[in-house]
Amino acid sequence: MKNSISLILILNLYFPYFSQSPVSWETQYNKEENKIIFDAIIGKGWHLYAVNVPVPNEGPLPTIFEFHSNSSYSIRGEIQQEKPKIKFDKGFGVKIAYYENKARFVQQINTNLDSAKVSGEIKYMTCNEEKCLPFNYKFLVKINHQN
Repeated sequence: MKNSISLILILNLYFPYFSQSPVSWETQYNKEENKIIFDAIIGKGWHLYAVNVPVPNEGPLPTIFEFHSNSSYSIRGEIQQEKPKIKFDKGFGVKIAYYENKARFVQQINTNLDSAKVSGEIKYMTCNEEKCLPFNYKFLVKINHQN
């Protein structure tokens, strides 16, 4: 009995690493405006939390975009987010900023070469009425100004 309880605890701790994320990501590069667009498609009943949240040190984890350093590009400014829904959440006990169904984030960049590879990771939490799961999504955007 003790071993089965330990196994259940271990599986619950590591469940997010074995589960499919309810959020799928699409990335694209807008050549005319020199920006990378991140579109999140959010599963029914799930929330994705904003980059800028009302109470950053309490409540759900905000969405974080990390870009790997590379001499072929540089980041301009902060990542921009669509206006999220904001409400007081009883479960977290604070105001939260979140998206349902879809969300768009945009990062301006400067490219230093005719072609570049912009890579990084999106760290995010997604919740439904029953649970919250943390995920990491690795991205790679290939830029070619010669085409």
